[in-house]
Amino acid sequence: MVTLRRTKRLAAVATSLAAAGLLTACVPGTSGEAPATTSAAGPIATDPAKMGKVRLRLLDYFTGGTDLAWIDGVVSAFQKKYPDITIERTPMPWDDVMKALPLKLRSANPPDIVPANNGWQSLGTLVQGGLVRNLDDYADAYGWRTRFPASILRQHQFSADGKQMGTGSVFGSPVARASAIEVYYNRSLLDRIRAAVPKTFADFETALAKAKSAGVTPISVGNLEQVGITGPLFATMDALGEQSRISDFIYSQNAVKVADTGFPQATAALKQWADKGYFTKDFSAVPGQDAAQAFVDGKALFRFDYSGSLPLKKGQSKNFGSFLMPRADGGHPVATASSATNFSISAKSEHPDAAAAFMNFAASPEAAQLAADNTTMPLLATVKPAGDDPLFADDVAVAAQLSADDASVPYLDWATPTLLTTIQTQMQDMLAGKVQPDAVVQAAQADYDKFQKTLGK
Repeated sequence: MVTLRRTKRLAAVATSLAAAGLLTACVPGTSGEAPATTSAAGPIATDPAKMGKVRLRLLDYFTGGTDLAWIDGVVSAFQKKYPDITIERTPMPWDDVMKALPLKLRSANPPDIVPANNGWQSLGTLVQGGLVRNLDDYADAYGWRTRFPASILRQHQFSADGKQMGTGSVFGSPVARASAIEVYYNRSLLDRIRAAVPKTFADFETALAKAKSAGVTPISVGNLEQVGITGPLFATMDALGEQSRISDFIYSQNAVKVADTGFPQATAALKQWADKGYFTKDFSAVPGQDAAQAFVDGKALFRFDYSGSLPLKKGQSKNFGSFLMPRADGGHPVATASSATNFSISAKSEHPDAAAAFMNFAASPEAAQLAADNTTMPLLATVKPAGDDPLFADDVAVAAQLSADDASVPYLDWATPTLLTTIQTQMQDMLAGKVQPDAVVQAAQADYDKFQKTLGK
């Protein structure tokens, strides 16, 4: 979820869920809101110091780098505070987690805490299958409904019948780390073309034209895997559409169609940029990682990427900065963003109170500061960036801006289990001149409508 490889991974999620029999799973019974200190199983406890000896099993996909440093720090800090609770981590690569998660949750001895991905690709189908616990009681007890920005909490909500996303009961919680689609820029190249960090959408397009005229590649794109265009597409949609309409389309509310979200304007804009030569030369044949490395090597002015995703070596970050794509209407920036991971509790967990207590800690200001200390974008709290890294300072400022403005929108592909593949395929054809932007919009709406029928809508 934290890099462009997230979009490659999501394409396999629906396949693994279908193999586990979840895409057509029957919905278990219903459950309404619970009082703050009780659940269907009885009173809940929120003081980890009084829970006795507990062994929690945590499944995650943090296998190295800042991801591993952060989760190790969170686990260590929690266990230091509450030594009676032992957390046993099982880290696995993302692809392996997504393939194994449905079966692990159906097993007789599942993990207590799992990283269910948002959207219909994962969490929605796990809710329908009755494999993750309703967390309304913990959300009330810990104050998540007021502590978390509404646009972030909404990403973890589903109706009791499993047919509506973005409303109803809470089935997951964010952690105090963010992932957003940002625009990264090369400081020296921006100076070379005599431009400032864009404050408006018009400024951004002006910078693209200046870069092209100066012989500088305006935007680093590698789309060999059909992934590289997704970041630019989503960020441009956020600049040209309305936050409420984007969210309502993804959450299937208020009869919003994809044509109402800024998606048509974004596809048209990307087609124009490609036709003007604003993307990496022969970008459709360039691997995503090669394009990212070329950007770091100073061969392009801008790159759309996920927080902390640039392949930087020590000392290189001072050469770059980041910002959120400015809105065309002059309003505050809106960004496709979420927590860097999301935790849910197995419906079979024997220790849901302890699991919820750990999840609450992973979303705490202390966990956010641990993120900043490990130079990874924090969320849910105001923290001080570590050291004097100007690029990371930009990341922290972006996260603070998103929280203050409650300006996150979900990933567009969360709307259906197959929308990502549909969009990527259609965008590739459009950029190759095989179809027009209208065809991309029509295909996206057709995918959406087909999935709505499976929900009985």
